[in-house]
Amino acid sequence: MVEVYFHVGLGKTGSKYLQFVFFPALKGINYIHMTRYKKSKEIIKRAGSGKFLVSREFDRQFEKEVEWFSADFPDTGAIMVLRRHDEWILSQYKRFIKNGHRFSFDEFFNLNNTGFFRIEHMLFYEKIKFLESHFTREPLVLLYDELRSNPESFLDKIAAYTGTAYDKEKIRFSKKHASYNEKQLKFIYAVSRYINLIPGDSKLKKYLFVYPVRYPILYLAKYIPDRFVPDVDFMPEKEKLNEVREFFKEDWEKCVEYVKTSNEALLHR
Repeated sequence: MVEVYFHVGLGKTGSKYLQFVFFPALKGINYIHMTRYKKSKEIIKRAGSGKFLVSREFDRQFEKEVEWFSADFPDTGAIMVLRRHDEWILSQYKRFIKNGHRFSFDEFFNLNNTGFFRIEHMLFYEKIKFLESHFTREPLVLLYDELRSNPESFLDKIAAYTGTAYDKEKIRFSKKHASYNEKQLKFIYAVSRYINLIPGDSKLKKYLFVYPVRYPILYLAKYIPDRFVPDVDFMPEKEKLNEVREFFKEDWEKCVEYVKTSNEALLHR
């Protein structure tokens, strides 16, 4: 008998911490790391039996990947972590800037729905219902705020849902890495005007050129005096983020209520 759990993300909700620190520490389950995601179905089928946890964080490709996985394992227990919309899209934007993209925030996302990220990518409650419609098991949906404020409670819920255990004394209840600050991002944004830091599909370019350039810049930028920081303006104003928060307010409230009621039902049976 095969029992499968699938951490689907979302991205920028503590996924790296879960993938590199917590999931490998779970006892009683075979963890398939994100780097082996594309082979995950093959690995599970070849094993024929056992308990498995697959992890790969999604955002714009969420529906496509859920459909791909559920076609072979419809009885999967999905795990998804949500973050309030304005915080989430800002964190995504910073990630893209860090990776060498030169979007303005309006090009990245706007409420006229003409950006790289669209409104439909941020309807989180619909993603919950999508999981329910593609898997027979009710998903475990958690909030990123709980991971920040009470990580032990957050991790205990994943362990309970998957029927696993972990040694709390050996777990580091902190982020794998902190986000890059605005000064660091300004340097990358300025440099990316002259150097293409986007590797695309080339692993050779990624490891031999992009990474050796990008990460030293980010590291050194922390220690450069403020007077030498490039005068570039790309971060969204607070008012714009407030508009995003207000626009998705109803969606977020539905998600929070779902988490509250579903967690009580799932974890206290």
